[in-house]
Amino acid sequence: MKIFISGANGALGTDMQNLLRKQSINFYATDINQLDVVDFTKTNETLLNYRPDVILHFAAISNVDACEENKEHTFRVNALSSLGLAIIAKKIGAKILYVSTNFVFDGAEEKSYTEYSQPNPINEYGRTKSLGENYVKDICDRYFIVRTSWLFGKNSKTFISKFLVSENKPGSIDVICDQFASFTYTVDLADVILLLIKSENYGIFHIVNKNIGSWLDFALKAKEIMKFKTEIKPIKTEELNLPAPRPRYAPLDSKNFEFLFNKSMRKWEDALAE
Repeated sequence: MKIFISGANGALGTDMQNLLRKQSINFYATDINQLDVVDFTKTNETLLNYRPDVILHFAAISNVDACEENKEHTFRVNALSSLGLAIIAKKIGAKILYVSTNFVFDGAEEKSYTEYSQPNPINEYGRTKSLGENYVKDICDRYFIVRTSWLFGKNSKTFISKFLVSENKPGSIDVICDQFASFTYTVDLADVILLLIKSENYGIFHIVNKNIGSWLDFALKAKEIMKFKTEIKPIKTEELNLPAPRPRYAPLDSKNFEFLFNKSMRKWEDALAE
């Protein structure tokens, strides 16, 4: 099996590469410095030459506020690159796996979203990722759309993840307390992605660790495990005056994955303690 990875130097891409190396699987890892997947001509040429069996499309602009402030560029990276890779996957007969987000939902209801819930994004990040999903679904037959949520791990660039691995922690930090979703450990996500692409179970999958929480819950649990002294102060979203609206309650339910693979993800608290 030969695998092409876009966005390979991000948190998920790094853990994916580590996993593929351990299993001695042939892969071609790219990031924007090696190959800008928005450039269809160059991407097409590269993939026609490499001829992967699987395309893992991780590349995206995931900074939600940056997406809101630069809509045209976000559309090109999050949506148009997905269109291009879907066309190429169809042409060369490759499977394609597209990583999406819980931000395709509005978070207006007090319930978890299943793979069959209707997307209704409320910000540019969610809108462009939803468009990317549609391109992949409309063009390809052999596709996996993996919606995930609030990634964390050693290579993650989120505020909390960077705080946890920092040597010099501040005396206090403000952490949002009124957004609720699922958390996903990038090592666990990479494991499931490999399981998916080795299968013929195509479709949409919600892949997240079990249990729901806020970033405040996450920070407090991390403090309990790591025993650092930083004071964790709750703050509400509205106090931050962020450019992009956020879903207030958008956990994901992994029904498809659990049914088709007879497996379930571990709790995020257990993954955090690893």
